[in-house]
Amino acid sequence: MNGAEDTSDRPELLSLMMVRFMSCCKPTPPGIYSNPAAGVLRHRRPKKKKKKKKTLPDALFIDAMTDNCRAVDMTEYSGDDGGLLWSTRRHIYYEGDRGQVRYDSSSPPTGGELMRKGWGTHAVHGDPITGKLYELLDKDKKVLKSKKQFAYIRCLHEANYSDAGVAELGTKIMMGRYLAFVGGGELSVQNKYKKWFLIELGCKGKLQTRDIGKDQNKKHPIGESKGKQGLHACERGQSGGILERDMKNGGRHSVVYPNYPNNRILRRTIPAGNITVLTTVDKMTDACSLSVDYDRSLWYFHGEGAKDKNEALVSCLASMRAPPGPPGAPGMAGVQPGQAAAGRPGSPGPPGHIGHRGHTGPVGDMGKQGLQGIPGSDGEKGPPGAPPPAPKPITNKVSKVTFIGLLGLHSAFLGTVYFVLKLRASAVQKATIDDHEDESH
Repeated sequence: MNGAEDTSDRPELLSLMMVRFMSCCKPTPPGIYSNPAAGVLRHRRPKKKKKKKKTLPDALFIDAMTDNCRAVDMTEYSGDDGGLLWSTRRHIYYEGDRGQVRYDSSSPPTGGELMRKGWGTHAVHGDPITGKLYELLDKDKKVLKSKKQFAYIRCLHEANYSDAGVAELGTKIMMGRYLAFVGGGELSVQNKYKKWFLIELGCKGKLQTRDIGKDQNKKHPIGESKGKQGLHACERGQSGGILERDMKNGGRHSVVYPNYPNNRILRRTIPAGNITVLTTVDKMTDACSLSVDYDRSLWYFHGEGAKDKNEALVSCLASMRAPPGPPGAPGMAGVQPGQAAAGRPGSPGPPGHIGHRGHTGPVGDMGKQGLQGIPGSDGEKGPPGAPPPAPKPITNKVSKVTFIGLLGLHSAFLGTVYFVLKLRASAVQKATIDDHEDESH
């Protein structure tokens, strides 16, 4: 057949050719690739999505805590003391014998109420930075207690404490005493072997869980209730405090907690176990947990008998490296200003002052002396002048006769003057004599 191969008696070859034709003429579905040579279709392995690295919230660190405190008495709401104290960015919570108590964050706390009567025992902690609430659960998703296996964390809605999601620990932790510290998006606990763990908080999936080592301060274990450096246990067995992350020292972690009956607040680096006293406060009876308020620079604790209150909820001043607060609600849009009407022309202003007379300018430079001219050449000698005229003879001579006549006239003039003066003198003398004679008569 013109050199073409006859495939009528080879059905398997015909089937292979059909597969090749279909694979080249039909689009390959997503996630699948074809192998025409083998005549088969195989699934392509989907690419794994890269996990985004989780960013922790702002670090929490306390610069100073004071004993400048104010308190309220919770007795009417809490009854006797019971469990943990925790806070968010708006409220302070306490687990008393009568139930869950809530106060508004301030100093002293205000607006107290019994939020849930008969609430029972829980293991709730609040992150002072994010304001989120977390409850620690065991392997059966029940409230975590001492000597139980820590396996899950449940997130809670603050409005009604309803379930907001459950996340699983990357590594389950067998607890000894219940010791838990929260802050800056992290949780720290100590297991039964005195090892410290850090858990990045979240509400779903698996949470990163790190073993950071065994506590090095064997002389003063934190789990020694009522010990010299220990953390007292609440009546229901839990204890809690604050987890710090010091970014000025390479993100070093430490925990802050009350030290009853020594009436102190201690900082303990983990896992090194170095201890610093932050402050001392009188009558911290049964204090087993504390929390801080970044927005108001306060720290809170419960102490039986503190500040002369029965079941005291105490707020004290503190200094902290505060992160930025939550953004406020946007303001109302401003009103667009209208165009201003043209005003009346103003009256002319007063005449300006006469300007000051300018200063006399500097004296100019003396000019340069000019060059001396070249003397001219001598002129030609003129002709000799005419001789001067002869002097005229004197013709106006006074004769001797004329001179004698003038001299006589002058003498006559002088004689006349003398006569007149003599007559006047005689008249004056006579008048004087007459005046004397009249006086004598």
